[in-house]
Amino acid sequence: MQHSTGVLDFDRARRWFNSTFGWSQDIETRFQMQSNQQYQPRAYQDEDINRVWAYAVKYGDYRIYVNNDQTLSWFVLAHPNESNS
Repeated sequence: MQHSTGVLDFDRARRWFNSTFGWSQDIETRFQMQSNQQYQPRAYQDEDINRVWAYAVKYGDYRIYVNNDQTLSWFVLAHPNESNS
């Protein structure tokens, strides 16, 4: 029986992306900051965006977004056992 460890797999993947491609923002938090007039324009800047990858955590839905297939391939090559879960 296979099962996902959810948040643990997500955290492991996020740490790998951080070390490999640099820090990125939670896009849900960034969107909320952009929508809230209290934070504009000092709280975020376009140069803070990592153009290679980003992530989102919303109500237990953990996602990592990558900019292209090559970036995804690097991750899959670095984590061969996890891609078959």
